[in-house]
Amino acid sequence: MVEHIKSRYVSSVYDTLSSRYHSKDFTLARSEYLRTRIITISVIFAVLTPIWALFDWFLLPKESWAVVFPARLAMFLGFLLTLYICHLSRHTSTKASLLLSGITLALPGLFYAAVLMSLASSVPHSLIGYSFIPFLLVVTLAVFPFTLIESFILGMGLLVLQFFAGYIMGQPLSSQHLQDLWLLAALLFIVLSTNHFHLSLLLRLYRQATHDPLTGLLNRIALERHTEHLKTLSLRPPNTIIMLMDLDHFKKINDTYGHSVGDEVLRLFSSLLKAEMKKDQITCRYGGEEFLIISSYSTKEQMINYAERIRQLTQELQPKEVNGDAPKISVSIGLSMLRPNESIQSAIQRADERLYRGKRTGRNRVVAEEIEA
Repeated sequence: MVEHIKSRYVSSVYDTLSSRYHSKDFTLARSEYLRTRIITISVIFAVLTPIWALFDWFLLPKESWAVVFPARLAMFLGFLLTLYICHLSRHTSTKASLLLSGITLALPGLFYAAVLMSLASSVPHSLIGYSFIPFLLVVTLAVFPFTLIESFILGMGLLVLQFFAGYIMGQPLSSQHLQDLWLLAALLFIVLSTNHFHLSLLLRLYRQATHDPLTGLLNRIALERHTEHLKTLSLRPPNTIIMLMDLDHFKKINDTYGHSVGDEVLRLFSSLLKAEMKKDQITCRYGGEEFLIISSYSTKEQMINYAERIRQLTQELQPKEVNGDAPKISVSIGLSMLRPNESIQSAIQRADERLYRGKRTGRNRVVAEEIEA
């Protein structure tokens, strides 16, 4: 029990430490999630910026206005530009989403640096209304589903900004400034913990919603989401293959050997598909004993050879025996290729027609439209 809990905790840390272990489907979902947070934070800051400008008028010395007001205008325009980019690109890549997230947080930080530079010769109390900016930004990190490494890098940048503030004001080692640095570091530690739980929960909920609990493969709902992201998966006609598979006589296996053996057959076949999974490939449990693969191949020979390999390896699977007997496993496979201007659902329907043609002509075979007479 203790080892199980320890294993789950270690796995959770790996999940949230970096995006290295994230699946491609979750990476797409996190990108969308980041985008909604970017929009929310940008709108809040954009609305507050003109209101905040009123405090500049009353709190800042007049000699600083020539720097502060253009800097505030640049920050405001930066937020508007960020919102415009998010509006144009509904399906941004994760790298683009992370870049926009960094820009959203960097804009107030750069404004704060401009305020510091303009007040370099002023007394410390001139920072009233602005010294909280690093603390505001480090707390804002908790709103985003950042990995621990991403949050740590951004947090260290804010600590550097806070140290720079003390240096500009001529008191980098004062007790007050060291206390502020310590408070900022403590907040960063809390935010890192929040990011860990935030991202861990998001991963868990996403896996429950998009993965089949028995096989661990994507479910049909997730497949429909992925068909909206084919451009990001580098799948293009005519090199996109639709491979629909159906385990032969599966109902007979359940009736003869019991559902526990049937479940094991599904898990064994799913493990085979995972082991043979290619880059930029979508593999899902389409329903019951049906499985679907959407992938890219340069030639029809390659796709047929891949399907034949799956068919042959399926025959080698060895489920547990019941009363000295074990079921024989085979699979029928229907193949189609995505045509120009064709929907994924239409290509799946054509693969389904070939699958059932294989079922009617003896099962345990691959039927592809490219090799039909």
